[in-house]
This record gives sequence, structure tokens and C-alpha cells, in this order.
Amino acid sequence: MYRRAIGLAVRLALFVAVLFPMSTALAQGTRGVVTGTVVEDVTGQPLAGVAVLLVATGRGALTDDAGRFALADVPAGAYTLRAQQLGYATVELPVEIRGGVTRALSLRLVVSAVRLSAVQARARSTERERFESRTGVGTVALTPSAVRTVPSFGEPDVLRTVQLLPGVNARNDFSSGYNVRGGESDQNLILLDGYPIYNPFHLGGLFSTFLDETVGSIELLTGGFGAAYGGRLSSVLDVRSTEATRTGVHGTAAISLISSSLSLGGASADGRSSWMVAGRRTYADKLVSLLSDRSFPYHFSDAQLHAVKAFDGDRRVELTAYSGADLLDGDLAALSDSAGTTANAGAFVFGWKNQLLGATLRDTWRPRDGRALLGADSVTAEQRVSYTKFATALDIADGVLALTNTVREVRLAGDVRWHRGNHERRVGYDASRYSIRYDVGSVATGTQLLALAQQPMAGALYYQESWHPGERLVAEAGVRAEHLTGRGWSGLSPRAQLKLFVTRDLALSVAAGEYAQWLHSLNREDIPNRLFDFWVASDEYVEVSRAKHLVLGAEQWLGPLRFARLELWGKKYDHLLEQNTADNPDRRGDEFLDADGLSYGVDLLVRQLDIGRFGGWIAYTYAVSGRSMRDVAYWPGHDRRHNLNLVGTWKAGEKYTMSARLGVASGTPYTDIVGEVIRRIYDPNTNSFGTGGPRKDIEPVGGRRNGSRYPLFQRLDLGVSRAGQWRGMQVTPYFSVVNAYNAKNVFIYNFDYRKSPATRETLSQFPLLPSIGMTVAF
Repeated sequence: MYRRAIGLAVRLALFVAVLFPMSTALAQGTRGVVTGTVVEDVTGQPLAGVAVLLVATGRGALTDDAGRFALADVPAGAYTLRAQQLGYATVELPVEIRGGVTRALSLRLVVSAVRLSAVQARARSTERERFESRTGVGTVALTPSAVRTVPSFGEPDVLRTVQLLPGVNARNDFSSGYNVRGGESDQNLILLDGYPIYNPFHLGGLFSTFLDETVGSIELLTGGFGAAYGGRLSSVLDVRSTEATRTGVHGTAAISLISSSLSLGGASADGRSSWMVAGRRTYADKLVSLLSDRSFPYHFSDAQLHAVKAFDGDRRVELTAYSGADLLDGDLAALSDSAGTTANAGAFVFGWKNQLLGATLRDTWRPRDGRALLGADSVTAEQRVSYTKFATALDIADGVLALTNTVREVRLAGDVRWHRGNHERRVGYDASRYSIRYDVGSVATGTQLLALAQQPMAGALYYQESWHPGERLVAEAGVRAEHLTGRGWSGLSPRAQLKLFVTRDLALSVAAGEYAQWLHSLNREDIPNRLFDFWVASDEYVEVSRAKHLVLGAEQWLGPLRFARLELWGKKYDHLLEQNTADNPDRRGDEFLDADGLSYGVDLLVRQLDIGRFGGWIAYTYAVSGRSMRDVAYWPGHDRRHNLNLVGTWKAGEKYTMSARLGVASGTPYTDIVGEVIRRIYDPNTNSFGTGGPRKDIEPVGGRRNGSRYPLFQRLDLGVSRAGQWRGMQVTPYFSVVNAYNAKNVFIYNFDYRKSPATRETLSQFPLLPSIGMTVAF
């Protein structure tokens, strides 16, 4: 019943949205253009989300990530231009607009400690601007400062912070992977500067690959996202690199118990070029070797580059490069105390790598004679090209067993956007060529157990339109057409969002859409932690997964710095991939089973923006996620009914910042052991069943799949930092405690049947973990 209701509601919402009229009027007369940039006065850092207004005209715009704005098609005359953002003094200056002339301005905002009453009267936050100008269904934005203030083990972590948002669920402490609104962990599209990146995790998911110093902005789309995004069923995480704005060379060095990192960057004197490089490496292996005669055979490293070059007009080129690697290289025999071990019998090498190289060319054309350009105030074209590689390799005993998986993606993507006032049309495409290899065998014996090679191509065209049909409405509708070779599959995915303002501070919203995914991870849902993922593509044996989203929401602003958002959501899945543990290795096509699914729930977010002394949020999710396969229904391993996170930061004076996070969640499901059986084999010589020897092999018997649940999860994290100056550098030491009261949260149960009666041992998640570190900005 739920599936039919959600499917019918999705189609009805999309049908109404597509039929909604989309029209604009073309302005006439002698008009001009005002363009410019807004930066922070002291640092020269571009300010995004600044409201730039022509006073008493109703015309305005928000600055983009580079601090740029444009007001086109402005009637000739004298005006007052106002730039305002919460936390900065408002700037006003007279502007003379002449017909056919483009006026370029540069504005600098000064940080201002304004009393609340003045803030209420004069400025609005970036979140408030988004609330008024975008549909924003299922969208949560985070600043780098919000990530840095959340208590964590070792160092700030983007993905660990994302786990604390509504609709997002982490299965346990040992994974920075996440599930969104009942979806699988491989259904999340993760982008770095608009380029896809696979498995951005270290140490089996314990840490993410994003370097804190390089992060400029974070935006999470948890459902109902637009037609510009494809290839995943559940969510989009868009991480953007920061851009250096200060001239000369400057940077940040950070050291923690886990790793050390260094970032350097700078900008040219004319502000047209900027660059930033950063690197990180763990050093536990080096410390162990230095302080003892033992070895610690693991380390990971990251390196990232981001560069921007602006040319005359609004043309700019961006370059992003990333490389990360994990290596676990050891010998189990050498670590044991056993004698007489065969050479190399315990040797193993386990590694995985992430590589990304991408470039973007962006250009914006604006009218020079005061007339509309192709029916728009401005036209922006963007072209992206990228190469992404993810590789995993496991070698045991010098080739006795070798397992490798490699995914390569070469991607071309681009779009053209037409802007006119509050109306935007967008046409774009994606084209990807994949090269996937999955091999299992023995180099030592020359045996090939499995060899899978795939080279599919995927293409997509999309159209999306965003507009304000009236003062109280904000709408977005689009459609995405996709095709996949190898499978010979084609699909059409309509999507729409609508927001209705009931009052100035209260809005209701609805979103619906259809989504497709053809890249699948082979991680098993019954395993609580994923050390690595192996990827395959849909082909003649593997279906393309599909999902339908329906989201109903309400958002109420409770002041200039505080809002509450409630969203009810439902998702229906078709053709989810499930590993077949009883497949025939000699037969291609039975490796996977087909499953369907249904998820529904409620997300609540109450947020205090981190502007001023206090910031944080309350995030609560009630969710139900179910799967069915071959007429058998079960709860997937990430199904969690209740999930509550309270996050708060407090700035005590100018130097100290204190933070806390309290997480409480109901348990996830697992398959309980209900009995045991002694495995017996038939002996034709005696015509009887026996154990085959003196040893009895005891095999556990499981109950209903995921029919039991782990107990309640709870964890309190605390942190404090102190910012100070030393020899012209900003030095910030910090201290944090993860699991401050040492709660014994269950990771897994381990059953021992060698004892009678059998015993159950609990393996816990993070214990109490104190951590110290320091950052130095110069």
C-alpha cells in the first residue's frame, strides 16, 4: 500500500509541476548593467551570499562563491546600491546607471559586532537568502567553521560532521560512510568541485579523504534533488574547495594524534589567479618503528591541488587534482609468537587508491548595450572534463590469493544557464566512459577464479527551470534523459520542487522525482563495517536500480539566526543489488540477486546559525527502511528507527571556543544466533554419517534475517580550542574527548560455542578517546 501511494503521489506531483506555466517577459528600453565583487576588508576573501540591492527598486542579487554579482537590465538613472550580510557593516554607495553601459564595482565589507536589534533591522544571513530565493527541499549547507568546531577524534572531518545531520545515519563509530533516508551507502553521489569521487574514506571508513584546510563549502542534498544530478539514488554531497585571496604565500599547518597536514596558497596582486596545495600523512608507522623494534604496517596519505585563473570579462578556468592512498603491508606470521612458520605464509598487502583530475571552463556573457541577451540578463556556460580512478588490491601470501578491483571514469559534462531576474533556465549534459575490472585468482598457481571486465558508456541530457511564478511561490522543474550501453538501458527521470510562502517566515514545500543508478558496490549489508568496496556496472545480468522520492516539508524562521525545518519523506526502490552467497563460480549471471525496497520517515532540524557566540543544531530522524527479495521481507543492516544528534558551540570571549555533541540512537538490526549444529558428512565405506575426523566442526544456526536489534547507542563528545597570536601567526591548540563517559556501545556480538553453554562476547565501539592537536595559520 505504501509503495503504491508513494508511486502515485510522485507521478501526480510531477504531472502538476510540468504543466505549470513557464513564461517570462522581455524588458525594453534603454538600460544598463551593474557588476562587481564583494570581499572581506581585511583578508580580501570573497564573500558568498551577500545581498546586493538597488534601494527602493526591488532589484537585487546574491554574490556567488567567488563574491561576484550582476544586476542587468536596470533602467538608466541614479540609485543607491546596498551590500549587506550578517556580521558585517552594511555598505551603501551612489551609482549612476547609463543606458548601454556596464558599471563594474568592487565592494569591501568590514566585520561589525552588531547588536541583535540592529542585525534584525539591517541584515540577513546566507541561509535566510536561500530560504527566500530557492526551493531548497532536503538541502543542508555547512561552513568549514561548523565542521571545525564539532568535537572529533584526531582532526575535523567533513563526513563525520555530515553524519550528524537529519536524515543521515552512520551504522557505527568505525565508519565515516553514511546512509541517507534509508538508502544504501553506495547510493550517495560525492562530488569534489563538481567531479565524482569514489570511496572517499581511509582506514576502512574511519576517516574521510577531505582535507579540512582545503574545504570552502559543503552542501548536502538528502532527497528530491534536481535534474542536474544523476547516477545515484539517495543523496548528493557537494564539497567545494576554498580559493586563496591573500597575495603572497600563506598557509596552515596542523598536527594531531592521527596525522600532520600542511596547506599553502596565494593569489596574484590583481586577484585574477589563485592556487592552493595541501598534503597529509599519518605517522603512526614511523613512530612505532622509531620507538620500538616492532612495526606498524599501515599508513595513509592525501594530496590536493586547486587553482583558478580568471581572464578578461567573466571567463575563468579551474583545476582540481587529488590523490589519496592507503597501504596495509605486513606479515601475520611475523606478528605471532609461533615457531616454524612457512616463509611468506602470513604476508599480505592490502591497499586502495583514489585519484581525481578535473578542469572547468566557465564563461558569462552580459548585455553590453542594455538589451537582453538571448532573452536573459546573463548567460553562463560551463564545461567540465575529469578523470577519476579508484583501485583496490589485496594480495595474500605473495600471490596465493590476489584480488583486485579498478574503476576508471572519464567524464565530460557541461551546461548553459540563462538568467533573467529570478528566472533561470538550464540545459546540460553528462557523458562518461567507465572501465571496470574485477579479478580474483592465484598468481602462485596461475588459477583465475573470477575475471570481470566492463566498459560501459553512460550519457545524459537534462533540462531544468527555476522561477518565481508569484511573490509567494518558488518553483523548480526538470527532466533527465539517460542511456547506458552494455545493458542497452534508457530512462527518463522527471523531477520537480515547489515552495509556497504562507507568511514571510513560514513556507511549505513539496518535491518529487525519479532516479537511476548503474554503478553498484558489492559491500554486504550484513557486515557492520566496510573495509573496502568493489564496484560493478549494470550489464545484461545486472539491472539498473531505480528510486522514486516524495518529500513534504515546512520551514519556520524563529528569528534572524534560528529556524526549524520538518520534512516527511518516502522512497520506493526497484532492482537493488544483493550479493548471492550461493552463486556458482563457474556460471556468469548468478552473482547477484534482485531486491526491492521501501523507506519512509520524518526529519526535524532546529538550527542556530554559527554567527555570534552560540551556534549548533538539533537533528532528529524517525525512519523505517525495509527490503524484500524472493518474497522474504527483512530490515537492512542500516535500518535505525530513531536518531538524535545535539550539536552546540559556544565562543567564550575572543579566544576560547567550547563545543559538545550528544548522540542517542536506537539499535540497528542483526541476525541472532539461535542454535548450533555439528556438521556431519557421509562416509560410503561405513554407510554412516560422521564428523570426518576427531574434530567436531560446530556451525551456528541463525534466526530470522536481521530479526534482532542491538541496544541503544549513546555518545557524548566534548571539545575546546584557544585561538591566539604568536609572532604574527594564529596558533590554535585544541583538545577533544570522544565518548566522554565511556559508554559501552555494541559493535558486534561474538559467540563462542566451545563452551557449554555457549557464551556471547560484546565487542564495543569507540571507548573514551582523548585527543589533542594544533593548527598554525601563517
